[in-house]
Amino acid sequence: GLFGALMAYCFALFHWKNMEFFAMLDLLDNKRAVYRAWIGGIFVILLSVLVPHTAFWGEEEIQVIANMGPAKDLPNIWPTSGLIGFEMSDPWHAFIVGATKLIAISFTVAGGLRGGYIFPLICSGSAFGRFLYHFLPDTVPMQLAVLCTAAGMNVAITKTSLATTLILSFLAGEQCAIPAILMASICSLFATSYMPFIKSQITRSDIDHSLFHEEHHIKVDSVLEDSDEEH
Repeated sequence: GLFGALMAYCFALFHWKNMEFFAMLDLLDNKRAVYRAWIGGIFVILLSVLVPHTAFWGEEEIQVIANMGPAKDLPNIWPTSGLIGFEMSDPWHAFIVGATKLIAISFTVAGGLRGGYIFPLICSGSAFGRFLYHFLPDTVPMQLAVLCTAAGMNVAITKTSLATTLILSFLAGEQCAIPAILMASICSLFATSYMPFIKSQITRSDIDHSLFHEEHHIKVDSVLEDSDEEH
């Protein structure tokens, strides 16, 4: 969960700089929406040509990425190996897929194109999960590493810990992993509670209460003495 939160934090920093770049070019005005989409589309297509795993939303590519399958199994894109014959052959290539997907998400959103955050972030988190799995002991199942990292990334941006847990566990058919995914989601939620990203999000007062809750100890003797005085 914390690793996913860290990757999401890096994504947030990059995306804010990217939005400043589009603002510097005066592309955020709706009157220049076509030019904005062109710039965003150019970068998204370029990334897809180099790393075809990053194309589209990622909803149908997650299976290949999570299993580090061959590029020939990628749906919706041809040639599946891209311009340079990219394959997820080792953990570092998995990290490249995750990082490239985050860049693609940023340019998709900045360009005003369709795509959003949820499934693209889960797709990127799956790649980072495979990278992390390489450094974990054999006692940690691969499915758990992938699902928890994906949950950590998505929760850090969307602040939806329970919904993310249920979506990932049931889509993956891993309902037994709900406790672990939920713990990863909560860790990410608290680690990034003061990293606002989506402007329309409502402040979570329950997190504020949990972070700054103070225990007030009342002395029983003093309460009894006050009660006796009243009587």
